[in-house]
Amino acid sequence: MSLQPHSTWRYIAIVTIVLSMDSIAAFGTDLPPRMPVKAPPLVSPLLYDWSGPYIGGHLGYLWGRTRVEEDGAIVEDNARTNGVVGGILAGYNWQYGAAVFGLEGDFGWSNAHGVGTLPPIPVTVRGPNSYDLRWTSHARGRIGYAFQNIFVFAAGGLAVADVDFTEGNLTTVFVPAPSNGAKYFGWSLGGGVEWGVTANLVTRVEYFYDNYGHKDYIGVLGDPYRVSLKGQTLRGALAWKFGP
Repeated sequence: MSLQPHSTWRYIAIVTIVLSMDSIAAFGTDLPPRMPVKAPPLVSPLLYDWSGPYIGGHLGYLWGRTRVEEDGAIVEDNARTNGVVGGILAGYNWQYGAAVFGLEGDFGWSNAHGVGTLPPIPVTVRGPNSYDLRWTSHARGRIGYAFQNIFVFAAGGLAVADVDFTEGNLTTVFVPAPSNGAKYFGWSLGGGVEWGVTANLVTRVEYFYDNYGHKDYIGVLGDPYRVSLKGQTLRGALAWKFGP
């Protein structure tokens, strides 16, 4: 059977196409395999972790007020007892989501000093009382909310102070009155803001109010004294956090 001319050309075209496709497939098998491409990582916001222990130092100013009662009568209502306070602090934080809980203790040396005023009509001519705040310390719990590396908190707990009370010298007594030192125990309440500068370096600004309670003394002439101390403190702190 003989092929027609147009059938012959159609047959040649089909054979050519089949052979070309086979050559392309064979060439593809000779190419090196494609290198696997790693999928880009999912982008998530960086979460700051406040958990873990920390230690640091603090420095601030204390505005103290001393109240003195002599024989039940108020002789000093709010004698200023102001000064610088600075020292060390340490604590531990636990973080649950954005909520942060912590425990902290601090100790600070102070040069806060106050001098009382004389009564308008003194029964005995004497000098004013004086008050010296040697150091303060706190043991507090903290609770707050973390906005990534910004932590806003409230704090409260125990406040302790070492205070020297010196009765005003009597003009009829040539020996200076002794200084009576005592530890005052009370409570503290305040709050502040912390900023995580890096994963480990933390700065802080805070304010707190302390009520240190009172102590009773006996004066040179046997007069009973009751001395109370309160204070407000504004301070900054720098700490190193050992968390992740």
